[in-house]
Amino acid sequence: MKNLLIALLFLLRINSATGQQSDTFQVYFLLNDPKISKEAGDYIDKLIFKDVLIHGQKLIVLGYADYTGDNAYNNALSETRAKNVQDYLIRSGFDKKDIKLCIGKGKINRTPVNGKDGFAADRKVQIIIDRNIDTQVPDKKPKQSDTIIKHKNVADITKAKVNETVALKNLLFEPNSDKMLPESFPELEKLLNFLQENKGVTIQIEGHICCMYPLNTGLDTQIMSHDGLTTVSRSRAKAVYDYLASKGIDKNRLKYVGLGNLNPLVNPEKSEEDQRLNRRVEIRILSK
Repeated sequence: MKNLLIALLFLLRINSATGQQSDTFQVYFLLNDPKISKEAGDYIDKLIFKDVLIHGQKLIVLGYADYTGDNAYNNALSETRAKNVQDYLIRSGFDKKDIKLCIGKGKINRTPVNGKDGFAADRKVQIIIDRNIDTQVPDKKPKQSDTIIKHKNVADITKAKVNETVALKNLLFEPNSDKMLPESFPELEKLLNFLQENKGVTIQIEGHICCMYPLNTGLDTQIMSHDGLTTVSRSRAKAVYDYLASKGIDKNRLKYVGLGNLNPLVNPEKSEEDQRLNRRVEIRILSK
């Protein structure tokens, strides 16, 4: 029940954050847990992907706890939650100097309502865009049709700017699977060579699925579950992450995320070839 409540809170926040302008965003945590859950990570990733949080903005990160536990425990817990969110943002390419404040605020005082279970909505970190500070925010990313360097190979990474993506044309997958097709491995080798030769580059590996409009059975839409659209897409991104890490690329230079079918190369899909192209992985440059 507690996990279901957290999931519902995230769904509400994702819908509101991507549908309207706001300066404050809530990242929720499980009871007595300072770690960023997969749902919390997905939420932050979507804020970045949807241009809600943009590199160069000045941010404030405030951690909280619910009323369970004593003051010392809640102060430490809220501070750790805030620091974990700050670290997640930095790994996603944000500059630490742009996070103007990162603190724990302890528990939110309220009359106990759920006994030992506490109050789930108070177990959170707020990410606040500080619009009172004059800041030079980079131009927002172009619309997705302009941002993605469509149907190009890994050589184009050398020309990509920070926060741009490169679609790896020949890095493709079987339906409903993170198993790569045979033609994927030469493309992986090119990506590996690029990272070996450019040791200052950090990347985010973004997995995608097909099938906005299923043509037949056996396609990616069959596996949609409580994770929404991220299950297989995350596995595809992790397959690339694991390959690069196994070849000696520092894991601190790599991040992976599943984006479901939020950003198809071909839309609408009119053929199996269109769906094949949408089952892919893209590389986003986080720093160079």
